[in-house]
Amino acid sequence: MSGNYGPFEAMLGFRSEGASEFRGLFGPGTWFLLRFLNLLGRPPLRFLVAAQEGRIVGTTLIVPWERSGYVLGVGVRPSHRRQGLAGRLVAWAEELALQRGKEWAVLDVEEDNLPAVTLYLARQYGTIQKTLWFRCAPPAGQAGADPPSAQVEVVGKAGRKGAALWCARQVPATVTSVLPPSAARLSHLESLGQFPGVTRETWAAGPHDARVGYLAAYWRGKERPGVLFLPALGAQATRADVLRLVQEGVAWLRSRGSPEVLLAVPDPARSALPFLAEQGFSPQLTTLTMARRLRGAGSPAPAPKRP
Repeated sequence: MSGNYGPFEAMLGFRSEGASEFRGLFGPGTWFLLRFLNLLGRPPLRFLVAAQEGRIVGTTLIVPWERSGYVLGVGVRPSHRRQGLAGRLVAWAEELALQRGKEWAVLDVEEDNLPAVTLYLARQYGTIQKTLWFRCAPPAGQAGADPPSAQVEVVGKAGRKGAALWCARQVPATVTSVLPPSAARLSHLESLGQFPGVTRETWAAGPHDARVGYLAAYWRGKERPGVLFLPALGAQATRADVLRLVQEGVAWLRSRGSPEVLLAVPDPARSALPFLAEQGFSPQLTTLTMARRLRGAGSPAPAPKRP
């Protein structure tokens, strides 16, 4: 599937080799675990392919979450587009999610990827959240900035359960009913950083009994951008809170050698936007989180024949 990554994947630092990005999943120990879970009927993900004449021409992944199946990596070779393959791959992923008892299918797509957005709208997906993505490259951002006078502390793995409960109160029910925050993912977007070898850290802003925001950072090695996720901000969050959270995350990633830093700001954290330019962040693109109900009202028709 060489050459089928778009601007979003390129921004995240994926190369053009496609499946080679997942080579870390296929070490002997991980491969054994995946096969064992598959035998138990609990595979953590399914990798779907469309093939013609022995050649892979389309791919997607489906990851089962608490209430939904998350569809990602939908791609079709340029030579085989406009033949309905993408729609059939998505339908296949929806079918697998339904078999696992999931109520929703969810995916993220670039807002200006009109062919993909049109496809998902035709399949009855609706937008439940927008996310703005920003980039900061050296020497901008943290360098030379004085830390604002705001209370920020590392909460680490132990504090993420409380962070998830806090985020759930800040995020609209239209999102949490489909994608409830959890200790594993304060925002579902964090799944984009959860690959083998990734290191994670989490910070909270505000006193322990009156938090006003959280930030998660993912270090993905010295060849790929580090990623910051700002899942939500409280109504009492100030400019100093935002700047201090972002500075802590940027400093942590750069101390580990990240060549640049990306920052995801979904709707519940939009109040941070006026302050990001001060840290050297520039807007890159916007993604839409789209969801489709698989059970009950608006459930899909039977899936088309698999590719």
